[in-house]
Amino acid sequence: MKPLVIFCIVLLLLLIPSATAANQPAPAKEIVFINEQFPPFSFQEDGKLQGISVDLLEKMLGHMNTTLNRGEIKLLPWDQGYQMALHDNNTVIFTTGRIPDREALFKWVGPISSIKVVLFALNEKHIKINSPGDLRALKIGVTRDSAEGPVAIKAGANPGNLVEKNNTTEILDILKAGTIDAWAYPDIVGFWLANKAGLNASEYEIVYELEKETPLYCAFNKNTSDSTVKAFQEALNQTKKGKEASGVSDFEMVLYRYLPVLYGRSNMTSHQIMDLLNKTSADIERNASGTFINISAGARSYKDNPDIALFVIDTKAIVMAHSSRPELVGSNETNRADVSGKKFIEAMVAGALKNGAGQEDYIYSDPNRTGLYYKSAYYRLSKVSDVPEYIVGCIDYKEEGSKN
Repeated sequence: MKPLVIFCIVLLLLLIPSATAANQPAPAKEIVFINEQFPPFSFQEDGKLQGISVDLLEKMLGHMNTTLNRGEIKLLPWDQGYQMALHDNNTVIFTTGRIPDREALFKWVGPISSIKVVLFALNEKHIKINSPGDLRALKIGVTRDSAEGPVAIKAGANPGNLVEKNNTTEILDILKAGTIDAWAYPDIVGFWLANKAGLNASEYEIVYELEKETPLYCAFNKNTSDSTVKAFQEALNQTKKGKEASGVSDFEMVLYRYLPVLYGRSNMTSHQIMDLLNKTSADIERNASGTFINISAGARSYKDNPDIALFVIDTKAIVMAHSSRPELVGSNETNRADVSGKKFIEAMVAGALKNGAGQEDYIYSDPNRTGLYYKSAYYRLSKVSDVPEYIVGCIDYKEEGSKN
């Protein structure tokens, strides 16, 4: 064999182990985790590091069969942490916006959440904004020298109507006093701060979105191995999808620890929902199996509104049909609970058998937006051949002030 060929073979054999090692997942203990003071995602309170991102990291590491002392997480000013993750191997910013300018600079795991600048207003103000032009008449509170002022102006606000204050505490005070109409701030952080300031979630609402959503991800240093990034992504997926027997995920439990439960806007009146339940019940009495097939197929007569979920269960809580989640057909939902531990399906079955019809409220985690929301499940008993066999239910967001 020629010397040059032998040299090439030896060189290739030497390179293979190093290339393989470069793609081996780095042990979690070797990763440097960086966060900034960014409540409710990460913040220090009473000397302890906590927040949605911190709790979620612990859950993810648990799925990776490892642990991490919270004291090892570096809480740094944004600029310092960003530069560190940009230049130091095996470092990660554990919650930052994934925006086009940063896309090629990091490797990404997520999404963890999303965030956008919105307008908060007190419910008693009854503020309705139908177009950007409606913003000009509003007095809007913003933090001095923050990004929210320019964002509000770009969205259509009158610069002369912006009321600047040094901090959010001052803004919340004048919001509660009625001095301003609305407050511009990132949505999730705003909910947390308002809750800390003593505002009940039923007292205020988001009345307008000033910008598009920015997804929040973990930003790993570019030189981190793909296998490490993949391992963290799979762990995050497990915190969201891996649910206990009750149907509650680690992710939902973390949100419940830090975020207030919000009211939404109902999509149908209670009378419209009861009309739909009555119609569906009558269809079941005429042709149960055919009606179940049509509901799960998303037939328009049962799914006219995409935000409404129509379902049918039997008296043992076995799902017979579901307009939004047909994959649940055949499952037993007796033990399904919301994040507070309430077994709302079990309560609904008991209510239907006792009263014939009713409403059961529970807490819902929306997969399309970060947060927890109150929902109402309206139900009625449907009789087939004079035997009460099925319960027809319809789910909608619960509005503040609506009664159970």
